[in-house]
Parts: sequence; C-alpha cells; structure tokens
Amino acid sequence: MLYQEVYRLWQINQKTNRSIRSLVAQSTYKNKPQLLALISKVIQHRALLQTIIDRSQLLEREKFLSNELALILIYDQVFGTHVRGKFKGMLKRNQSSIDQCIETLLNEHKLSSIPELLDTSPTNKNPSIEIPRYVRINLLKTKAKQLRLNLKELSFKKIKNV
Repeated sequence: MLYQEVYRLWQINQKTNRSIRSLVAQSTYKNKPQLLALISKVIQHRALLQTIIDRSQLLEREKFLSNELALILIYDQVFGTHVRGKFKGMLKRNQSSIDQCIETLLNEHKLSSIPELLDTSPTNKNPSIEIPRYVRINLLKTKAKQLRLNLKELSFKKIKNV
C-alpha cells in the first residue's frame, strides 16, 4: 500500500506540479511522515537510483514495473527498511543483479559502505543554484554602478526576470 501511494502521489506531482507536502497531507494513508520521508528521499537520490536500475536491467526483466515504481522500490530495498508486501518476491528474484550493481558503484567511487553512496550522489555534490529575491545596497558605502562593475569582474551575469 505504501509503495502504490508514493507512486500515485509522485504521478500527481509530475502532472500538476503540486507540492509533495500538500499531496501527502491530503492523502488517506495513515503514516504521513513515513510517506513524506520515502517520496522526498526517492526524489532527492533519483539519479543514483536510476543508475542502479539501468545497470541491473530491472525494467527489462520485470515488464509490469514502471520506472517511478522501480525507483521507489529500489530505494526502500537498498537504503531503507527492505521492501514488504507483494513486491518482495520480485526484488528477491533480482537481488543478485542489484547487489552486483551496488558493489560496482561502491568500487567506482572507492567507498566501503552503502550509506556513503548516498553522500556522493549528484544532488549533494552540486547543490542547486539559488537566485536571491533582492539585493540590498548600502548607498553610503558604495554606488550601484560600482557594485555592478565589481560583480561583473567576479563573473556574475545579469539575468532577466526569473
């Protein structure tokens, strides 16, 4: 039930761009913190999970499985509390290829444990660039023109309305 609910909320989020938190709040699932934690962790580590799915060829072996549901199941199997319910048998059939893929990733990144693999995911290496809403300029200390020149020297670029 948990995995189908996470999958359903993720589909709604992709179609309507509604926030995950509001979708979880409106959900009928009883354990909302667990639901929010699972969906946010899967979205956060999506690139790493997609690599595991692609290398283990999980989608080719299991025809009924969609990519998003596979991401959810792989996260819970590898980094979470292990999958329960009707998907457990499917993941046990593919456990050897998943383990082999994880060992390869650990060797590539020269890591010793699986939790360290989450720290090397691209979301943690390159945090998204945030654009400030406004900039306050103290006109007693500098002029706006001088500030623009200084920012230009530091390789900042002027962007239009975002």
